[in-house]
Parts: sequence; structure tokens; C-alpha cells
Amino acid sequence: MLIIADIHANLAALEAVFDDAGPIDEIWSLGDLVGYGPNPNEAIELLREFPVRSIAGNHDMGCIEKTDLRRFNADARTACEWTSRVLSHSARDYLMDLSTMGEFGDVTVAHGSPLDPIWEYLANAQVAKASFAHFATQACLVGHTHVPLIFRCCPGSGGAWEVVPEIPVSNTEIMSGSDRFILNPGSVGQPRDGDPRAAYACYEPTNGVFSFHRVAYDINVTQEGMHRVGLPDRLACRLQYGM
Repeated sequence: MLIIADIHANLAALEAVFDDAGPIDEIWSLGDLVGYGPNPNEAIELLREFPVRSIAGNHDMGCIEKTDLRRFNADARTACEWTSRVLSHSARDYLMDLSTMGEFGDVTVAHGSPLDPIWEYLANAQVAKASFAHFATQACLVGHTHVPLIFRCCPGSGGAWEVVPEIPVSNTEIMSGSDRFILNPGSVGQPRDGDPRAAYACYEPTNGVFSFHRVAYDINVTQEGMHRVGLPDRLACRLQYGM
């Protein structure tokens, strides 16, 4: 199972992930397929060539006028407005049909958090602790922060449950065991952890193993595409630094 999030219309990064992951039986996409990047239609078309289950993120909603663009910063709003103008009928219809939260097999999925699937940034143990009460499965997958993260809910001292944050590195594997987890695979198309490589994860349901991966891609191709269509320079520049 290939787990991806925050593609953000970065076709070159998505192609690199698919090449690196090897044979793909199914894809779980955690939202923000579009926004920021120069290839929204091509990215959605490529994604749909595989068996894929997707949910919507805040940028997906913004690009199809399902959320108020005033909630976005100026650069993100400009990118959403451009994306909305160039979306094909097929891509728009695909985004319109996406739900904002659900269960894929035995795993809960949300873009932001199970408490606020679209907007909440699940980036620290305090938010994670509140989120564990809002899903019933052993594991929940999220995106939105663009940073690979693991939050493990496990028995602490005195029998109380505590939430332990972990930062996975490439090829980290997590055995699900009896603990509960919230996992973020990081961003395919716009990483923000200081590593510009595309991030993704894999899940093997038969043994409960999640693994985290990174792969380099030709950032210049995406940057040139962004410049060509007139997207904000700052969005293109930050790709080089993974910020």
C-alpha cells in the first residue's frame, strides 16, 4: 500500500515516488492533490491510472470553491485561483467527489486531523493527544503539515496512556503492535522539514508495518513549470530547500 499526501500538483515529484516505490497495488492519498504546483490536471490523471482512494485537503477545497480563499495566505490564494482556472472538467469532478475524512480498510484517514479534517495542523503531542479520542481504529493517517511524523499512544508510568512524538527518517519501519498511532508520511510535492526530497510511506496490512521513504526528483523541472505559468516565485524557491 502506497501512502502519499500533499502532492500539490508537483508531477515530477509524484513520478519519482511512483518509480521509487516499485509495484503499486493500491494508493491512499491524504489530500491536497493540487495547489501550489504547475501540473494539477496531469498529477490527477497520473494518480487515477492506479487503484487509488483519496480524501480532500484544504487546497483541493479551495481550488473548487468549497472553502473561503480568504483563509489562505496571499501566495497560496494566488495558486488556488490559478489552479481553479486551469482545472479540467474531469479533474474538477474528481475533486468534487472527495470526502474530507474516512476509513481505508482498518485505518482512519484525514487531511488535517480527525478533530478538524481540513484545517487543523497535527504537529505536536498536545494536538495529537486530543485527536486520539476522535477515531476508533488503531492507526490514523494525516497530512497537511508537510512533515513526516509519528505520534504513538502507549502505556506510560502508573498505567496512564501517554503520547510520544517521533520523527521518522528514511526507511524507518513501525510495527503497529498494541499501541495506537497517528502517522504523517510527509509531503510528496512540497516538503517542509528541511529535506527537499519527496516523502511517502508504505503500509503492509498483513503484518501491520508502516515504512517511511524519501526520493530525490528534478526540482528544476517543477520550478521551471511554476515560473512558466506565473505562479509566485516564493513557492518555487522554497522547493529547493524543503521549506
